[in-house]
Amino acid sequence: MNLENFETKEQKNMKVKEHIFDVALSMMKQIGYDNLTIRMICSEANISTGMFYKHFHSKEDLLAFYYDKAQQDFDSIINEQLHDLPLDQKLVSFYVWICQFTSNLGIDFCRNFFHSKNQRMNTTLFHNKLIEITSQCIREAIREGFVLSEGRTPDAVSKDLCVIVKGIIFDWSSHEGSYDMSIYCHQMLNRCIRGLL
Repeated sequence: MNLENFETKEQKNMKVKEHIFDVALSMMKQIGYDNLTIRMICSEANISTGMFYKHFHSKEDLLAFYYDKAQQDFDSIINEQLHDLPLDQKLVSFYVWICQFTSNLGIDFCRNFFHSKNQRMNTTLFHNKLIEITSQCIREAIREGFVLSEGRTPDAVSKDLCVIVKGIIFDWSSHEGSYDMSIYCHQMLNRCIRGLL
């Protein structure tokens, strides 16, 4: 198999998945996750149910595509937009971006994704990816001379940040999105980032 053709097929599949996800997300904002059916998504996306199941196993699996969409941008956000910032600003800006990205998906999405019964959430994939990226930033800063507080490690700081931000997402969802999540995240992390480091 020609690698170039494989990449083209992979890109095409990603576009289809993004289309299905975007249609489902738009419908979810209008009628709610519980009222949304796969048949409705397929009708609105102009695809067959077979096409849906080729890309997603279930409606719940559709929510998990959030991981894929977010991870597409993680590296570019860190490497291109935040690369030259001091460590504290880099970490705050990264997590503010996460909150902005997440809030754009809507309250109903957040309620159903960031939920203890969501098995994909329980895999800690999202959690681990954020910790990995944050720890990498901290380790790079240490190599450049940054000194963490005594007893702190990059992974411990990263876990604390991740837990704080997931808490903000839960709070925002439970308050019906009544405040700007990214602004609140920025304020909260600015208050506590130096203590975490």
